[in-house]
Amino acid sequence: MTRTIASLNLRGGHPVLDLANTIAARRGGEEEDVLRAPADLLAWAGRAGAAEGGSLVALRQGFAERPAAARAALLAARDLREAVFRIFSTLGRGAEPAAIDLALVEGLANRAQRRLRRLPTGFAWDWSADPDPMALVHRLAHQAAELLIDPRLPRVRECPGHHCGWLFLDTSRGGQRRWCAEADCGVLDRVRRLRARRSAG
Repeated sequence: MTRTIASLNLRGGHPVLDLANTIAARRGGEEEDVLRAPADLLAWAGRAGAAEGGSLVALRQGFAERPAAARAALLAARDLREAVFRIFSTLGRGAEPAAIDLALVEGLANRAQRRLRRLPTGFAWDWSADPDPMALVHRLAHQAAELLIDPRLPRVRECPGHHCGWLFLDTSRGGQRRWCAEADCGVLDRVRRLRARRSAG
């Protein structure tokens, strides 16, 4: 069955991790990309909470009126997605991410600074009225940069499930969650191990 944005499970617990998970079967199997067209990126942003309210309305207008820019945003989002996956997967193994991946996130995140607004009580991010399709990519890069300095960073995990490899934020009380979804990858792993034992016996 071909996966679509509508059927995609959102298990990352954070928009940028869900972005990384728009590729199925990160570990073995056939890597299926659900971000096939600009419309898919826009639909995913609405489902994943990467854009909402006035921001989503403005982006819909921008995607419709500027198809070339929408296509460029799709390609940039794919590049960001792969950098995000490599960064957080590498950090999960206790290694240092590649400088080129960190630079990509930093460069796109810096473009988000123009959405910072000064208020009487301080500063706030305003994404509400920017129809530029790339604004979505800049926002996602900004969220990725924030997650990299988030106290919860050590709880970003990579699912060891067969043909999985999805990233997720472990929000369990004990911080011992292993699978992106116990009902899927966890059960499948136990079934595979049980079959292996029976075959060996």
